[in-house]
Amino acid sequence: MHSLFLWEIGTPTVYMIWLLVFGLQILIAEINRRWNWTIFALWTVGGILMMPYAAIHGTPMVGWFPFGKYAIMVATATMTGFLLVYGKRNPRKAHRYAIWFGVALWIGLTANIMEANIRDLTIFFQGDTYYACGADWTCLAHINETHNGIDMIAGLPEARGVAGEVGSQAWYEGVAANFAAGHVGIDPATGFRTIGGWWNIASALAGLLNIITITGLGKIMVTSPGKQKVRGLIWVDMVWPWVIAYDLWNHAFLYNSLADYTWYCTLALLLACTIPAFTWAKGQWIWFRCFTLMFWIAANNLLPEILVPPSSMTNFATMNPAANIACSMAALISNIALFMYWMYKIKTTGRNPLTNALYFEMGEFRTIVREHFDDKDKYFLCDFIKETPRELGFDPDSDEPPTDGYVGHMPWWGNEDKRWNKPRTPFSADNVLTKKS
Repeated sequence: MHSLFLWEIGTPTVYMIWLLVFGLQILIAEINRRWNWTIFALWTVGGILMMPYAAIHGTPMVGWFPFGKYAIMVATATMTGFLLVYGKRNPRKAHRYAIWFGVALWIGLTANIMEANIRDLTIFFQGDTYYACGADWTCLAHINETHNGIDMIAGLPEARGVAGEVGSQAWYEGVAANFAAGHVGIDPATGFRTIGGWWNIASALAGLLNIITITGLGKIMVTSPGKQKVRGLIWVDMVWPWVIAYDLWNHAFLYNSLADYTWYCTLALLLACTIPAFTWAKGQWIWFRCFTLMFWIAANNLLPEILVPPSSMTNFATMNPAANIACSMAALISNIALFMYWMYKIKTTGRNPLTNALYFEMGEFRTIVREHFDDKDKYFLCDFIKETPRELGFDPDSDEPPTDGYVGHMPWWGNEDKRWNKPRTPFSADNVLTKKS
């Protein structure tokens, strides 16, 4: 089979299925964005009801890591949907307690990244075990014996052209010899091919930097009424430098741990959230990331016999260490660059990257604000910094803040007003904060 650097050159079936997976992921996220009740019907109620089935039926085929991801994503999808609905129905409370929106989303996002980092480190420390399993015919046979009747070995590249009856000792020995010759490992618990090395450490470090550089927790809002046909959950500070660094890290991690599945679970999955965030759903990367991932994780846990065994729909990775190194170094370099830019912005602006947004001056940030926010939200967005919406190019309708707007406040401030001393929405716009101060 001919190959490119990362993957083999697949059959037409592989490319058609890729388009189907890509389209379905975007479709599900769009349905959830437009009709929010579907979130709770599909992922909260449906996700919880199917959890026992996923645990009993899926874990013998995919292991406990994907099931843990499934449980986390059910909680994350429910929480993300709740934040959007709450923000629409209770705008004043949503602004008053905006920092808790951010903290909730940060926990969900960080938990997913840290879980991946742990997996990367596990592969590094257990790399020799995986190589040993691949070279041991009894270990390969045991993988098939423990996967509920599905064959995890016969469809692999190492099984091509091996003489003998499939499933016989001689056949397994031939497959094991190919694993050893190619220096390819296999996880005895999941049956997924992987090669461990220092690139796992590089990828995990990139993931840690990606967590550190998450910004703007206190300024996550819902599209202002009347600004867009479909109101979205806007994480305005999640602009392209962070998104691209995340994408490169996530691809590196999955290429290190689930290489044969990255044709779908990174190339299709990451594009399904990045393309909308850069086009028709600006500022809403977190939404599409949440619900495209929820769909893919659920499918893998509930339909493992279709999506897990190597088959005609699998586009196999090349298992070339140079590819792993290239992916992990791209992830690390991009996240180091992001970290340096993050430090530069903090130092030159004096802004708090957690309670406040950081990237006000970026063109993408400005576009998101113009398209999604009215004056109430524009002045709320700027009340912790010295610049006004007009000075930042947000094109407010008025240079006077609205008297009925939203007041930015941090719970640990007590009864003080620590917003920037400039024209701003008065405390009287929020009767709860007025009583406190």
